[in-house]
Amino acid sequence: MPTHDVRPQSSTSTSTSTTPSEAEHAVEPQALVGNQAIIDVISQLNQPTGERERNPNKNGIVFMGLNTYAHDEARTLNQLNAGDGGAVAAKPQAKQDHVTHNGKQHDLTTEEGAATYIATLGLPDQKAVEVATMLSEAGSQSRDELAQLIRILSEVEMGERSMERMVLSGHSVGSQIWGDDNGNISFSFLAQLLELFPAASQQLEHLMLSACYSGGEAKMDQYHEMFPNLDSIFAYHGSSPGTWSGAMDHMGAWESATEPGKDAAGVDPSLAEGMRKSGNVSTWNTADGYQGDKPMSVWEIEQSLSSQEYVYANHLSGSAEVTDSQSGPLRTFYGLIQRALSHPELSSSRIAELEHRRDVTIRLLYFNLISSRFVEHHGELLAEGVAAAGLAVPDLGSIGRRETLDFITTLAGCSGDQSTVMILDLLQRGLRDLSSAVIPTSWV
Repeated sequence: MPTHDVRPQSSTSTSTSTTPSEAEHAVEPQALVGNQAIIDVISQLNQPTGERERNPNKNGIVFMGLNTYAHDEARTLNQLNAGDGGAVAAKPQAKQDHVTHNGKQHDLTTEEGAATYIATLGLPDQKAVEVATMLSEAGSQSRDELAQLIRILSEVEMGERSMERMVLSGHSVGSQIWGDDNGNISFSFLAQLLELFPAASQQLEHLMLSACYSGGEAKMDQYHEMFPNLDSIFAYHGSSPGTWSGAMDHMGAWESATEPGKDAAGVDPSLAEGMRKSGNVSTWNTADGYQGDKPMSVWEIEQSLSSQEYVYANHLSGSAEVTDSQSGPLRTFYGLIQRALSHPELSSSRIAELEHRRDVTIRLLYFNLISSRFVEHHGELLAEGVAAAGLAVPDLGSIGRRETLDFITTLAGCSGDQSTVMILDLLQRGLRDLSSAVIPTSWV
């Protein structure tokens, strides 16, 4: 296989002479720009195909799901749309951050592995470098789903596949999407990726987000930036139903309303009428604009947040405990934060403040769960550090926030060794401060 020389030719080379006419028509190889390790792989292995012929069997709904039951959702969409191309899916693989393509498994945890996989997709050299770089820089445990999505987008970009409808499915707080014990993908990262596939992103007409807090008026603007020619959006300004508790019913109604030739005005909240969590649906379409949660002014939202600030403070201090993550005062407060973040008139400085408050609050709502996962990930160091301090490890997954904070305070007052210092730091930043650097969103 011929290699692509990405280095400009030296002006002092005398190995070959050319006539003025030949020199005039010579084409200088263009140097690739980016990560050198990735450039080296792309230079050696990439084989751009140029524009491809449309494959009539490659159409239908594009689905990307990160949750445990993403396979079931993809299968359902494939059956629902069987007469018009089914569904092509990007979903969790058996081995995290690995993907099999054309019979070969690619390790996406390395730059070389990501580049080797991208080199199989037929993209132009420079685009292949840029896409491989993004894939290698994606968060751990999300690269297998992203790799599959990139393959689909590559087929659309090069003309081989059509892409009019898309479903994104997973957990969300409005800024990202993630799966159970799986990676997460921020919407900002997804937007950057789509910029590398303009023909694909401009082709999409209908978008569904089966994810909590993915709706709201401000969120709709974000999706328009990602997909500029959308005719409709279906999402949720509140929590969304799970796969087997309503999500697939909602998907079925959406699929029917977005069939080729149907009026986009049919995509509105009434699609989910009579179904679980129908009141949490928000939509946008070209005929009616945004339709969703009850309008509130920014002033009204801020007043409501201020009046409920004590709820947040009490749960943060441990003087109040969450008994039900899906209901109660803290869940109501969390809903107000999400409503504020969805408001198109919220200031950028306030957005930053409330995004931090949102991320802490969701961890408070699932405190026992994240405590259990903290133990799963740091159990060995926890046992060693606590024993060195002369203490016993409590059952962090069940004792609640107040007792957890008391334990951290007690440990801080004890002497120990380096393992004690290390685990105390993790406990303070993680279970006390609820930092996303220690408690990833995928633990929620």
